Amino acid sequence: MEITLEMVERLREKASVSYAEAKQALEYSEGNLLDALIYLEEKGNIPRTENAYFSTKDQPAPPPPPQEPPPPETLPKRAARKRQSFFRTLRRWLVENELEIWRRSEPVTSIPVLFLVISLVVAFRVMVVLLVLGLFLGFRYQFSGPDLNREELNGVMDNVATTAEEMGRRVAEELKSQHDKHSKKQ
Repeated sequence: MEITLEMVERLREKASVSYAEAKQALEYSEGNLLDALIYLEEKGNIPRTENAYFSTKDQPAPPPPPQEPPPPETLPKRAARKRQSFFRTLRRWLVENELEIWRRSEPVTSIPVLFLVISLVVAFRVMVVLLVLGLFLGFRYQFSGPDLNREELNGVMDNVATTAEEMGRRVAEELKSQHDKHSKKQ
């Protein structure tokens, strides 16, 4: 079989050997890539991975060496798993939960809690003013999602919205009565 440059390059990609070694192995194995890899491994040109056995002959593989029990978990591994768990939980809280904005018992929009947190960090004063102003204009807020959809939390937010709505109504009535008094004087 004729050994082509493409075959040599393919073997070099798999085995990280020189051009001459790859060509020699392919000539020895008559162009068979697997046999060439085994040949290079047996010559010591490429390292054999532990417990690896390759053969094209009909013979059973040698039995694997007895395995040692895995070492007990170390403290850094436990800390890493706790850290991963913390970040997974944080991601779930921030992405899978949403703040819903309602007006007149109809949903207006909902935003991920992550967006709310980022907005509060970047523009705290503006966001607080907008949220409070929304309460006085009749908007209501509630959380939804697997972690924040709780009766207690949404009940508190509903009470705050009701209180703000009543205060807004009182202020509007007071302004209207003052306007009426001022109109009668003129």
